[in-house]
Amino acid sequence: MYRNNIKTMQKLQNIQFGLIIILVLTLPYFIAPAFGLLLSVLIFLLTIILNGIDVKTFFKEKTILFLFIFITLTYVSALWSPASNIFGGNFEVNINAYLNYFFLIPGIYFSNLSKEKIKLIFTLIILSPVIYVVLYFTNYLDITHIYSYHYDRVNGNYSLYVDLFANIFLLASSIFLYIKLLKNIIVRNYQKALIIFIPFSIVSLSLFIDETTVSRLINLSFLVSISFVSLYMSPRRLKLLITFIISILSILVILSSDSYNRGITEVQETYQLDKYQGSWGHRIKLAMYGIDMWLENPYFGRGTVDVVEKMREIKKKHPHDFEDPTVHFHNQHILILVQTGIVGYMAFLLFIYNLYRLKIKNIEIDLYKRATIVIFLTVMIGEHYLQMVHTSTFFATLIGLFLLYKNQEMKLTH
Repeated sequence: MYRNNIKTMQKLQNIQFGLIIILVLTLPYFIAPAFGLLLSVLIFLLTIILNGIDVKTFFKEKTILFLFIFITLTYVSALWSPASNIFGGNFEVNINAYLNYFFLIPGIYFSNLSKEKIKLIFTLIILSPVIYVVLYFTNYLDITHIYSYHYDRVNGNYSLYVDLFANIFLLASSIFLYIKLLKNIIVRNYQKALIIFIPFSIVSLSLFIDETTVSRLINLSFLVSISFVSLYMSPRRLKLLITFIISILSILVILSSDSYNRGITEVQETYQLDKYQGSWGHRIKLAMYGIDMWLENPYFGRGTVDVVEKMREIKKKHPHDFEDPTVHFHNQHILILVQTGIVGYMAFLLFIYNLYRLKIKNIEIDLYKRATIVIFLTVMIGEHYLQMVHTSTFFATLIGLFLLYKNQEMKLTH
């Protein structure tokens, strides 16, 4: 009987491990959100069966405490929204954005995953967007013409929603490979460094190669993240030189790109001609809308319900501000301020601060944790990556894995 129980528990642990692998491998491909929610719930339920959930222990972790304070404020802010129907408008979007966090983070945090299994999951995170890498190159070479178009019901047109936002998974993959590359160069394992350099180059190049799927925001985040990792890992005497080299290379990349030059021109026109057109130009005007809306309710925000409706009202009063029909901030930082005020934004920053300070002895995973924070903070400047279910769930998965790995290290030291 006892042996049968052990075998059953082992089978359940393997099933849970398999579910996490399926989640990691499918997230980049934007399968129906209900599929990711189902996996998250199953992972959570298996953890309850195998180990149980200790709520006190869970919230003793400051990273988790401030994260869930932020999420709770986001949810309850609907109560002080000026909208007549507090469950209408954008309320459902915000509920869905963080729903998986309640299942996935405790489900992973209290699981029995070993350090080796967690490392394997991180390896699979590197491999997960491989289909995009292949397609971006074959599309560029005119071998295929496969793109993931999304129908926008509001504006009645198609956009490259999936491909452009899926690039964050390619970015996360390339940065992890870069960390491994630098680590092996530092320890003078040049043979292994050369092997890692090949996939790093291929994945990184895929972010830039096809103009149709290039995301300027992701590529800027790539340059910022590469700079961060390089400076973090380099000896103090080389930091100034590396900063200079990276700055020159970044400037050359930006100046040689028609897309970036077009964006720079749009920004210049906002100041010189008071013209807010194009992708970057209208984002500046939207940011101005956002700051004005935040200042109306600076401490606790206006809630999650009617932000989009309020922006549409402003746009109707100023129809010539910009031509783009999209009416959302394209800036998660401003969105948090508008919805939950400075109190909610401080809770978010305290979560980020404690996650950054979380000490993991494994150098690669610890630096990847820090780089992940840099990636999300930078991409949030240009889009709502914490409101999109798949990218938000990806962040939640990484948070759970980082916290669990730290706990497994601590167990081995006691």
